[in-house]
Amino acid sequence: MNRYTLTALGITLCLGIGCSANSDQHSPTMTDGGASSRSGAGGRSSVGDSGSGGTADAGSAGETTGGDAAGSAGAAGSPAGEGGEGGEGGEAGADEEGTVIPVTPGACSESAAWASATPLEGISTDANEQLLAITADELDIVFLRDGSPQLAHRESASAAFGAAVALTIPDGYGVLAGVALSSDGKTLVLLDTTGQNFAAFSRPSRSAEFAATPDPSAFMGINQRALQTGQHYAAPVLAPDGQTFVFAAFTPAPEAGFPSGFAGISLVYESVWTANGWAMPESISQNLFDGTSAARPLPSGLSSDSRTLFYLDEGSGQQMARFRDRPDGPLYTVVDLEQRTRAVPDAACDRLYYSSGGEVLVAAE
Repeated sequence: MNRYTLTALGITLCLGIGCSANSDQHSPTMTDGGASSRSGAGGRSSVGDSGSGGTADAGSAGETTGGDAAGSAGAAGSPAGEGGEGGEGGEAGADEEGTVIPVTPGACSESAAWASATPLEGISTDANEQLLAITADELDIVFLRDGSPQLAHRESASAAFGAAVALTIPDGYGVLAGVALSSDGKTLVLLDTTGQNFAAFSRPSRSAEFAATPDPSAFMGINQRALQTGQHYAAPVLAPDGQTFVFAAFTPAPEAGFPSGFAGISLVYESVWTANGWAMPESISQNLFDGTSAARPLPSGLSSDSRTLFYLDEGSGQQMARFRDRPDGPLYTVVDLEQRTRAVPDAACDRLYYSSGGEVLVAAE
């Protein structure tokens, strides 16, 4: 079903809510209403409300020194084509006030039920499994099994995953703050134990092991920003097209605690791929779904068209999905996915992978 946006009304709404161009565990298995079922309903939908606001900041962008992992951590944009000559007056170049612009449906539906959930074959066992990342083509998965990071592969999305192998994490890096996996399964993004530096780890093929040497070059500007602001990072997500990198940034609590009345700030940031690596990020959550240092919005997945963000609301423990009309638009519409934690959609967004009750499950739209 198409939705429509009235340009003039949209501007009024934006001014009214104070938006800006640079807005910066082992729970019971999710069921459809009974403890015996693994399926679940889609949840509630509403217009996003404002959280406790933070201040978006900018740092100096770093330069990339190249490297295979850096190249595979984000796809370089295609060269621009030659522009045609414009006619006099440029009447077709801008929308007139009051123009109704049709909004095409996104890859993910706001009304998806995500029902008939089943344990992911080859992954879910009697152990405690937690999803960390899965590629958009559904062929490679990174997950925790009783706290140990594992990696598994399958040849088709309809097949069972092969036997999982232990994922070796280099010294100085970890997976508890989150893991990002490129759509081709060849690049793993980890955060170091300081919480302030992302790095890429590459492999030549999906059957090979990831390199043990980190390559932070593509994240130079983002990492320098953490040092300048004092923020820590978490929950990295790579868009399926490799053009967008999303993560959480928050103010760590000092040893003496925060001053009375202040609980820290946590925001979700988005960076786009450039010829020099990841650009300086901008907040996509400020005044919409920002959080505190102890109640962070933690991204878990991004749709193939970058119009739907999946994230865990750490404060409520609920998984959420937020929708926008275009890849660079505000994420106004929110749907509560309840206990479908660490949710990640497939490329078509007709299947959703998530964790619930110590299992990794897959549900249909």
